[in-house]
Amino acid sequence: MDYHHHVPASIRTLHILESLAAAPGGLTAGQLAETLDIPHSALHALLNTLKSQGYIEQTDTRQPYRIGLRAQALGQARPTGINALVNAFYEETARVPPAETLALATLADADVLILAEAPSMQTVRCAVPAGQRRPAAAHPAGLALLAGLTPSGLERTVGQPAAALHSALQQTRRQTMARVSDDDAVTLAVPVCPDGQRPEAALLASIPAFRWNAGHEASLLSGLREMAARLSYRLGALSYTPYGAAQPHPHGPSIPMPEAELRAFLDGPWAARLACIRPNGSPHVVPVWYEWRDAAFLVAAWPGSAWADFVTQNPAVALTIDEPWPPLRRILVRGQAQPLGAESIPGGIEGLRTRINARYLGTPVQSGDVHSTAWKAFRIPPAKMIAHREQQ
Repeated sequence: MDYHHHVPASIRTLHILESLAAAPGGLTAGQLAETLDIPHSALHALLNTLKSQGYIEQTDTRQPYRIGLRAQALGQARPTGINALVNAFYEETARVPPAETLALATLADADVLILAEAPSMQTVRCAVPAGQRRPAAAHPAGLALLAGLTPSGLERTVGQPAAALHSALQQTRRQTMARVSDDDAVTLAVPVCPDGQRPEAALLASIPAFRWNAGHEASLLSGLREMAARLSYRLGALSYTPYGAAQPHPHGPSIPMPEAELRAFLDGPWAARLACIRPNGSPHVVPVWYEWRDAAFLVAAWPGSAWADFVTQNPAVALTIDEPWPPLRRILVRGQAQPLGAESIPGGIEGLRTRINARYLGTPVQSGDVHSTAWKAFRIPPAKMIAHREQQ
C-alpha cells in the first residue's frame, strides 16, 4: 500500500519546515503558499499549529516565519535512548554524592537489567552492579516498569497472567513507587518517563537493612522522585505524572499544607498547569515550568507560545501544582498574569530561563540562542492560593 497518500498534512508540514530551514531570512505565508502550492486555509492552519508548538516563530503577525527553537533542537547532536538515560543518570549522581547506592534499570524481556550504578559513599553499602539481571516480577524496578504495561503487554513480557501481579502493580501505581525488602536490604524504585507518563526506565535506591528506618526512607524517596522527574525532563517530558493517572482525591481528610512544607514543595521540580482563556472564551491549559520568587510565580514563554498571547489579552489565570502519590499534595492558585520586562527580572529573561533550567534539569543549562529577546516572561502573584495535603 502506498501510505503517503493517506497523510498529506504530514507531507505539507515537512515541506514547510524544509523551506524555512533553507531560508535564514524567513518566508511569508504568501511566499510559502506560492512555493509549495498549498491552499491558503490549509497553510494557515499548519503554520498556526507549528507556531503554537514552537517549531516555527514569527516576531510579529506581519513578519516572515522562521525556524523555531524546537525545530532547531531536533538537529542538535545529543545522545538518545539508553545513552541519554545513562548520561543523564551519571550527571545527576555526580552533582551530589548519593546517601545510598543508586542505580538505573530497564526491562530486558522478563528481566530487569541494571544499566548504571552510583555507589554510596558509606563504608557499608549495597552493590547493584551494572549488567546485573533479575526477574522483573520480583524486583522493585521491574514492578515500577511493569505497572506501565497493558494487561496483554504484561502477559507477553513476564509470561504469566496479569491477574497474578494485579495487587502489587496496583499498589505501585497508587504509590508511584515499588519497595522490596529482605534480610539484607530495602530497595525502592520509581519510574523515569521520557514522555512524562510512560515508564521506560526505573531509578532505584538500595539501603542496607540495618540502616533502614521510616524517616530515612521518606527522605530518600523524596530525593529519588525529584531525580526521576529531572531525568524525565532532560529526556523531553514537560511534566512528570507517571502512569498518566489523573490526580486522585485524598483517601482521608485533607489538611492545609504547613508553611515549611509549602515552601519546600514550591521549590521542587514539579511542573505547573497553567489555565487561561482563549479569545473565543474556551479554556486553554498548558504545562509550564516556573520560578517561585518574592511570593510570586515567574514563567517564561518561548516565541510563538499561544498561551502568552492569550494571557496578554486576558490576564486572568489559574495554576495547579500537584503530585500523584501520597500525601497527595496540591496547590491551587488564581491570579493575574503581569507581563515582565527584562529589566524587572534578576539576570533578565535569559537569567530566568537559566535558573528554571537548573531547577528542572538539575544543571544551569545556558540556552545561548539568538532569539532570546523574543521570549516573554510573566509574573503571577497569587490573589488566592489553596495548599492542601492528605492527613496521614
